[in-house]
Amino acid sequence: MKREHGYELASKSDRLFASIIQSVILTLGLILIYLLINEPISEIWKDDIELTDVLFAVIQAIIIGIVFYPLFSGNLGHKIFGLKVISSETGADFNKYDEGALREFFKTLLSYLFIPVIWILWDKKNQNLYDKITKTYVVKKWD
Repeated sequence: MKREHGYELASKSDRLFASIIQSVILTLGLILIYLLINEPISEIWKDDIELTDVLFAVIQAIIIGIVFYPLFSGNLGHKIFGLKVISSETGADFNKYDEGALREFFKTLLSYLFIPVIWILWDKKNQNLYDKITKTYVVKKWD
């Protein structure tokens, strides 16, 4: 069990499942929006990625950071799995809207590249590249 600032670091599997659950919830929300505005749901899963898709994803990520980080010190997936984000330097909760927006921005933007996503597989402190950039750890909320 790896510890930082008195917290147990979240495992790679906890982080993966939290990310998957958040993605499922956001996808269901997006489907609901498409249904409400009477657009074909097939538009969500088109094969090509356009710049507007990336821009929409980044804006969505910033909104998630602004809304959820002040409430949960992390995103919705973190909350569901009993995780939170802390500063790797001080151990303080990462719970300001601008910090959350910045972390989710880098997380989303870097997810379009392969290396930042798989970085966690070799990192001893279970950090992704965006964790390194924003100087954060994902930890278990309760021991």
